[in-house]
Amino acid sequence: AVAAYEAPLALGSDTGGSIRQPAHVTGTVGVKPTYGAVSRYGAIALASSLDQVGPVTRTVLDAGLLHDVIGGHDANDSTSLTDSWPSFAEAAREGARGDVLRGLRVGVIRELGEDGFQPGVTAAFRASLSAMEAAGADIVEISAPHFEYGVAAYYLVLPAEASSNLAKFDSVRFGMRVSPRAGATVEDVMAATRDAGFGDEVKRRIILGTYALSAGYYDAYYGSAQKVRTLIQRDFAAAWEGADVLVS
Repeated sequence: AVAAYEAPLALGSDTGGSIRQPAHVTGTVGVKPTYGAVSRYGAIALASSLDQVGPVTRTVLDAGLLHDVIGGHDANDSTSLTDSWPSFAEAAREGARGDVLRGLRVGVIRELGEDGFQPGVTAAFRASLSAMEAAGADIVEISAPHFEYGVAAYYLVLPAEASSNLAKFDSVRFGMRVSPRAGATVEDVMAATRDAGFGDEVKRRIILGTYALSAGYYDAYYGSAQKVRTLIQRDFAAAWEGADVLVS
């Protein structure tokens, strides 16, 4: 809708790319804010430790303006950060004035090589690096050895949290209600409601997550994924010592 000029801006929810990837392929600007920077109060949770609400706009300035409106602490969200945020819109305006990249350390992640990308994507990425370098940025190589396990960890953390979060949509407390027939039991109504209310992909994730959280498998799957997440966080912390921003 934003790309087609049917709306000037929109909000999206991003758990593992659902703002950033559609923005990339529609030529719009999508931002997944820092976790906790924007309240999730009122949003249906998929994976509580990953979900974030963020802007989808046509320009960087519009994204900054929208973030300035929706960002900030919310007492209704226990994960909401209390930090004071600088104006993203002012940062966008400063960037538009030029000569702001001089001395910026731009980190290129060694482990995210060129395998698997179409030639045009690789060429565009290299051109972007060259443009930043021409504007005065310093291009540095960063190592993040555990990034390669990120997708595997994500596909355990997300389904496990989805299984827990979506369990409340049981036709009794939350969500729609489908009555399959007269005299149906609570279990019948719950089954019919979830069959109608959840799509195939959501059902697959719930089943996978329920399995990962089941007795005997919790430590092997979900627990291990959380340990991998910690290793990835440490990679980020180390990367920030050598770079101001990371690009991929």
